[in-house]
Amino acid sequence: MKPKRTRNNPFLIYFIFLLSAVPAWSQDSAKKELLLDLAYYMPASRVPYIMIQCKTKEGKKFQPVAGVNVQVYLDNDSSVNLLGRLTTDESGEGKLSLPVTLKANWESASSHNFIGISESTSIFDQAKSELSITKSKLIIDTVVGAEQRSLEISVLSLKGTEWVPTAGVELKLGISRLGGSLPISDEETYTTDSTGKAVAEFKRVGMPGDEKGNLIVQAKVEDNSELGNLVSEKTLPWGIERVQEKNEFTERSLWATRDKAPIWLWMMAGIIMTIVWGTILYLVLLLLKIRKLGRAEMKNEELRMKSEKVQIELTS
Repeated sequence: MKPKRTRNNPFLIYFIFLLSAVPAWSQDSAKKELLLDLAYYMPASRVPYIMIQCKTKEGKKFQPVAGVNVQVYLDNDSSVNLLGRLTTDESGEGKLSLPVTLKANWESASSHNFIGISESTSIFDQAKSELSITKSKLIIDTVVGAEQRSLEISVLSLKGTEWVPTAGVELKLGISRLGGSLPISDEETYTTDSTGKAVAEFKRVGMPGDEKGNLIVQAKVEDNSELGNLVSEKTLPWGIERVQEKNEFTERSLWATRDKAPIWLWMMAGIIMTIVWGTILYLVLLLLKIRKLGRAEMKNEELRMKSEKVQIELTS
């Protein structure tokens, strides 16, 4: 007798398919959201670069994410426009400079779009971020004929083939010092007017400069949504000449090395050592003389005793 063939139940097949898809679906839903931020920088060296930051939100705080592989593109995400690849460090950051291969693309337009794409991992889904910037520059100049030392900063943006002034840009002015920048006055920030210029009075009179009295003045635009981060520098002779301090370490002094001690100290030490060792030598000589006198006295005593013994024998 042939066994009966069971008919495939479509509802049973659909239920099995859902069960098989649950693990994958639950794994994908457990992934965290990765936040990818791009920032554009144009330093004083005029070599632009992109800073990438990866972070995720844990509770109410954002935490940096290290070890994320990110690809950055210029204008579009085709392989020919690849700016570079990087892996974020412990602080969740990475840096990419504009390669020479994309120099022609960079110079061909006045504005560009940077695209960052992170690789998907077991913890994070793929993240994508874009940043649009307009080529801009800062020009630092002095104000001619001003009663006080003043600076004029111009912000220019490239529109087509012409540099046009940009109004409403907030910037900072400072003097480059070791480990930071010192503001040139009490004002923290300045804003360009309709002509794209901002004028600031230089109030740091008497600041020490280099050997020639030069100071390096910096103008900065930070986190501008259209221009990015810009830095410009200018050397001005508005400082005080640095006086080379006399190096007394190589001269004879109390705090110098032993071979550079003062002559009078050498003489004093020599006199003290001569007195001490002379006294010791004198005492040793006295001891030797006393020992010699003692031996001579003992010898004389023995001779006297022998002579007395001989006299006694003769008289007896």
